[in-house]
Amino acid sequence: MKDLNELNIEIELIKKDINDIKNNHLQHIERDMRDVKIEVFRFKYVIWGALVIFILMTDKFTELMRLL
Repeated sequence: MKDLNELNIEIELIKKDINDIKNNHLQHIERDMRDVKIEVFRFKYVIWGALVIFILMTDKFTELMRLL
């Protein structure tokens, strides 16, 4: 049977392992959230670009430009 000192050492090692796993998981979540944020901004700019192109292609807009 293990003595109290060995058990305390094992408990500390387990605590360290749990802390390492937790920190590693949080880093992965942070990286994933950063990737999602980048994709949302890309999608937003694509939609705005498509909207601008659609507006430029409409007849009323071209008529307004002729009047200027």
